[in-house]
Amino acid sequence: MADTVHAERGTHVPTIGSAHDRGVSIRLMLIGVLVGLFGPIGGFLGGTIVNADHTIAGLEPLFVWLFLGMIVGGIGVTVGIIGALRWVRGNHHLE
Repeated sequence: MADTVHAERGTHVPTIGSAHDRGVSIRLMLIGVLVGLFGPIGGFLGGTIVNADHTIAGLEPLFVWLFLGMIVGGIGVTVGIIGALRWVRGNHHLE
């Protein structure tokens, strides 16, 4: 399967099931897994490094940093799921 060429922009858009589309899907899955894994760890690490004695809006800094890390990790997992769905959709024609 060949790429679709947009003449007005001069860009190549991979068609579903093409080798380029599968490569993009695998990259999205890997990026999603890595961000989903290291996001909360980075949040915990950032919270322990700050270790301030004051609170932010009544919350401990460790909680705030870990919560932000969980949000980043959730976004990473979402990207990974989108990559997996894209990969499955690209391989659907093989059945």
